[in-house]
Amino acid sequence: MNPYRTAVLRLAAIAILATVPVTIRADTKTDVYRAMGLDVGDVLTGTVLNASVLPGGDKQVVSVVTYFTGKRERDNAVNVRLQVLRREGDKLFTVFGRDLGAERGGNVANGDLLLVDLDRDGLAEIVLSYEDTSSPVIVQRIGEVLLYDGSGDFQIGWSGPLEYDATKAARDVPAERRDRFKREIDIPNTLRSRGVTLFFNKTVVAVAGERLATPKVLQESFPLRPAPEDW
Repeated sequence: MNPYRTAVLRLAAIAILATVPVTIRADTKTDVYRAMGLDVGDVLTGTVLNASVLPGGDKQVVSVVTYFTGKRERDNAVNVRLQVLRREGDKLFTVFGRDLGAERGGNVANGDLLLVDLDRDGLAEIVLSYEDTSSPVIVQRIGEVLLYDGSGDFQIGWSGPLEYDATKAARDVPAERRDRFKREIDIPNTLRSRGVTLFFNKTVVAVAGERLATPKVLQESFPLRPAPEDW
């Protein structure tokens, strides 16, 4: 096998391992939810991971939680929040947070989380995803890649649909947009670019409302961050 390809595959394996959740006791998850100001009984789903997403060598707690808000309207009965917390002894303190319902006016559900070091700098990038439930006939899962900006904050490096199905939206969407597809991050190629370019494998199932006889896999690329100075 080509030595360069072998090295890339090894880096990909290391990056994938960063996405595997550390074993977390039930009471630790409960502590995280409480630190986020949530009642454990309201939580629908929650992902809690430990990883270094900030410089300094310590690991932070990163959590995405989907929960009941206590409201009755369809658009705001469920919310999704992301929180990055640091530990000081037995206490958790928030250093960064996102309230997706507040940002988008509701209509969010089923949050999920992936942590992976896409630029090989020792810090994991935050890949956040959630469902956009604003349309009853369009299935859409939004993804975001959050990058540490060097000042203690995170910025959106890329955002777009990871899953999209408008094939049933005949009355609401123009024919040319009645597509169905799914995107998955191409980790080996993204690592090879040192996180400068974000690569996806896009599996297209339907175009303009017409289902393909065989799903077509395309490679897409998007700029993610400036090239390192040592390039």
